[in-house]
Amino acid sequence: MRQWQKLVVVCAVAVLAWAGRAVAERSPAARQRADSPARELYQALNSLRVDGTRVFSVRDISLRRDAVRISLADGKLAFLAPLDGHVYGAVFTGRGRILAVPRDAVEKLSISRFLDTPLVDEPFSKAYFRFTDDSAAELERQLGQAARPPAPDSDFAESWNPTVSNLNPVHSLRTLSDRLATSPLPYFYAMILGDHTGPFDLVVDDRRTEQVMLGRMQSSGGTRHYDLWASFARAEGPGKAAENVAPVSYRVETSIAANLSLEAHTELTLKALRDGERVISLELSRSLTLESLTGSDGQPLPYFQNEDLSSKQIVERGNDTFLVVLPTGTRVGQELRLVATYGGSVISDAGNGVYYVGARGDWYPHVAGLGNFTQFDLSFRWPRKLTLVATGKKIEETEDGEWRTGRWKSDVPVALAGFNLGEYASEQVDAGGVRIAVHANRQLERAILERLAPPSADTVGIAGVGWGWPGSPSTAGTLTMAAMAPPNPAGVLKLLARNVAESVHKMERWNGPFPYHQLEISPIPGSFAQGWPGLLYLSTMAFLPAEDERRAGVATRDQALFQELMPFHEVAHQWWGNVVTWSSYRDEWIVESLANYCALLYLEERKPGEHVLSPWLENYRNDLLAKIPEHEGIYDDAGPLALGQRLDSSLVPDAYVHVIYPKGTWVMHMLRMMLREPGSKDPDARFSGLLRSLIEQHRESTLSTAELQRATERVMTPEMALEGGHSMEWFFDQWVRGTGIPRYAVQFTVKPQGESFLVRGTLQQSAVAESFLARVPLYATGASGKPVLLGAVVTGGASTPFHFTSRVKPKRIVIDPNQTLLWRAQ
Repeated sequence: MRQWQKLVVVCAVAVLAWAGRAVAERSPAARQRADSPARELYQALNSLRVDGTRVFSVRDISLRRDAVRISLADGKLAFLAPLDGHVYGAVFTGRGRILAVPRDAVEKLSISRFLDTPLVDEPFSKAYFRFTDDSAAELERQLGQAARPPAPDSDFAESWNPTVSNLNPVHSLRTLSDRLATSPLPYFYAMILGDHTGPFDLVVDDRRTEQVMLGRMQSSGGTRHYDLWASFARAEGPGKAAENVAPVSYRVETSIAANLSLEAHTELTLKALRDGERVISLELSRSLTLESLTGSDGQPLPYFQNEDLSSKQIVERGNDTFLVVLPTGTRVGQELRLVATYGGSVISDAGNGVYYVGARGDWYPHVAGLGNFTQFDLSFRWPRKLTLVATGKKIEETEDGEWRTGRWKSDVPVALAGFNLGEYASEQVDAGGVRIAVHANRQLERAILERLAPPSADTVGIAGVGWGWPGSPSTAGTLTMAAMAPPNPAGVLKLLARNVAESVHKMERWNGPFPYHQLEISPIPGSFAQGWPGLLYLSTMAFLPAEDERRAGVATRDQALFQELMPFHEVAHQWWGNVVTWSSYRDEWIVESLANYCALLYLEERKPGEHVLSPWLENYRNDLLAKIPEHEGIYDDAGPLALGQRLDSSLVPDAYVHVIYPKGTWVMHMLRMMLREPGSKDPDARFSGLLRSLIEQHRESTLSTAELQRATERVMTPEMALEGGHSMEWFFDQWVRGTGIPRYAVQFTVKPQGESFLVRGTLQQSAVAESFLARVPLYATGASGKPVLLGAVVTGGASTPFHFTSRVKPKRIVIDPNQTLLWRAQ
């Protein structure tokens, strides 16, 4: 399961606190850089307070930002004191109302999850505004037209200033970006204290790909989540890249000390995408501290690391962002060279000599965002007792006393680079010219040993392992264990290496040639896995024999996940996720679903007599229909595939894994079944052709849901055009951008008709909208009990009539026995 560059929902800064708490402490490095002009401007922006000399009595003024209207019916408004003649904020107390009506159906559905209505219509009593657009002039104009002159009101200002002091730093860096840019991109923010919702955010920011956002922090089960109510592009958005630079190459030199701390030096070559930008955003683990940053001329550059972040930034990127201030504005196409020196600890010890890299995606500074394929040159120095594996082709490796040094270079552009290390035993095999190297820890980490080693009594209750995959909840049971020697993870190396090599070969049928010259597989503690270009991080549970997994209390289905599905899901990510990645968080479901489905197709082909695919599909159907704990609905109700990481919320914290994998797998299966040509030499030629064409057309690039739909339409059969024309809009609207699993039932009569039988009846459809379309195959079972195809019914509402002629007298009509459609019985 890939987790890099996800739309992670984290709560790191309490931006919704109205009580005046300190937001964040300045780091020592920040204090040392306080004399730079950029930091002086940042501190001046932080220091802005309400101008108590000009407080306005407000009646019936408003601001409209795209699909959002803010009305101030009655109350008091004051601006923040100007800075160099510019006003960057205001505050309001009184009676107001905010109305937001997004155009997109997915966003209406999203708002409904949180507010039980497809729009935001909320009265409020307080609002804090920050902006770099023309909001100040617009408000001044309306206030002037109302002929209500301002008056001094120091009490009003003082009532707001503690809150303003608390919230200002969150917006100062964003304001700084526009203040220094020659062509600023407008920014508008409002924190609204809703009468019913409590505080929530409105952001309209042209530096975001989806410029409009509404949401709030919310606690659930002791964990804070950012509930993103809606996020969408403006009707007339800027149409520009969200990032202002793109990577050209990275050269990373890393030294790992005996205590596993890291000191590193990275040279970034970047290309400017916009004119006039002086502030660029990069990512680096917050566990690593920047020690110096220089520009193309070798001179130090001001930077902001681990500063105050807004809830918007946290939702988008986590809190591993730092900003660099350039001495002059950029020119489109200009190459920039930055050199960063940094250090810290991102390598963890799981006990018993088992190590792993925690910040697998952020251990080096890089441009945020998806689709940034580039060249990597990686050099390492590390303790000789450890084996180090990394992405790219190994150029050299040498020993020098107690140390080793090595260098890896990417032979094709990749979106990210990673490494792992440990005291490994290794096994290598060849898969048609692809070198497969599997590495296992020589010992088990402490957490697994504690599960395997019984206490003084011989009987112990053990909680099962949940992998974070749908359908794998923790289970508990009582196991009787004899005192046994712990298993050797290296014992499964040969079998795992052979199976991975076989999967690489088999998956080439669907996806084309394997994209890299080698595949390194390394263990990582925990119950998850990730796939980097040419490098897999595979859960240590996958290195345990099945018997030892049972001893450790692993549930039966989780054993199948660790042993059967997980390794090959990550192998499939070498194509889906590394060669082709997702265009935005809304499209992440594509690569996860295709990786999962390709793994299942491999298992089905490897064990043809066991019909592996069928029980997995049934399990995934059950996952979607499972009741959400402490809720009335089922997991499918949590939201559509198109919401991606936004599925996780305070309402359903684990919705992502319970929707993306099961429903996404079913979507790919339904597409394959519709494209299938039974009886032909290669029934799956259309589907495999579709996958190969997607790989070729989007190689080292991104893939969106709209592009997948268009590619499907190019190969679709006439029977797939359920709404006429040559469109699959109906399918993607229902299964990707919508929710709902239809219920079906059949009522029928049979009359003799010569040597055949006339079968008349109705197909009942419920649990979905009246407009829901599906092609539902019906089969008759006669005296022999063997299903015989009657035909397919295209649903047309709650009840669709049908009639067929059958040579078999039906005793029963069976709906879709071959699992071509995701449905449930009434």
